Amino acid sequence: MAHESPLVTVVIPTYNRASYVCEAIDSVLNQTYADYEIIVVDDGSTDNTREALKQYRDKIKYIYQENSGVSAARNTGIKNSIGSWLAFLDSDDVWMAEYLSTQMERAGRFPQICMQTTDCHKSTWEGNERTYFEMNRTMAEFKEMEYLLLVEPFNFVVTHGPWQVGSTIFRRDAIIKAGVFDACLNLDEDFDLMARMAIQGSFGIIKKMLVVMYRRDEAIECLTNQIKINPIKAKESKEKIYEKLKKIEMLKNSELKALNGLLGMNRREIGNLFLMNGNIVNARESYIKALFIDRSLRSMGKYLFTFLPLKINLWIIGANQKIRE
Repeated sequence: MAHESPLVTVVIPTYNRASYVCEAIDSVLNQTYADYEIIVVDDGSTDNTREALKQYRDKIKYIYQENSGVSAARNTGIKNSIGSWLAFLDSDDVWMAEYLSTQMERAGRFPQICMQTTDCHKSTWEGNERTYFEMNRTMAEFKEMEYLLLVEPFNFVVTHGPWQVGSTIFRRDAIIKAGVFDACLNLDEDFDLMARMAIQGSFGIIKKMLVVMYRRDEAIECLTNQIKINPIKAKESKEKIYEKLKKIEMLKNSELKALNGLLGMNRREIGNLFLMNGNIVNARESYIKALFIDRSLRSMGKYLFTFLPLKINLWIIGANQKIRE
């Protein structure tokens, strides 16, 4: 359990998850590493979360706030933290028992890092179970190694998203310098933070899978479902993040180029979604925007193909998806 001045602060934001949050807390209490404190930020729960947490008494620091969103709850945890390192855990996810000990052992070995992540198993109610490193193509980068140390990680971080903050530790001073979580974002707030953190110092990546992230069928609205309900809006949200990151003054030309590549790809994907809805006019407009952003042959080809029958465009989209799978 926590010492008077713990090295790690574990922040658990929660909202109406009385049936899950205890399992998350228990996964922290069962860690083989002991130098931590736990802050649970209750983001305005209306269920029996407060009562469920009474059993932990002096084992956690409980903070209640009016409902403000997960990013604001995490920021409250940061503000009230003591540890030099911050670790975040969503209230419906769990850590393996050696998660913190593995993270801190590696952090001690590489003192120059400002953040470090492990692989994370994504378990969904639909049975589509993959790890984050499989989804974001990081696994292929390890080759025969068990650890990656990236000295200038910005390009890697932005081109290998998504990332999971629940399997990542952050230096407290670096996260404050980076600007903490953007409470205005409802999606991809973790990607946004980790991209900004990637300018603060080196990034360590541990190959081992030490976190299980659940995406359950809950009564409360799941932010992940927004991607399925309105995928175009979700892509437009990503676009705003990329544009926001481009405004960072210290970015190098190669880093700006990487962001423009993401913007172009994202615009093409928006165009694809319009095509799948039969909206060839908006699709063509999206491909033109992509072309002006990154001037790629792929964007030019997408634009030219919109002058062919819709069924040909849909066939091309379907063929490309099968190739990626």
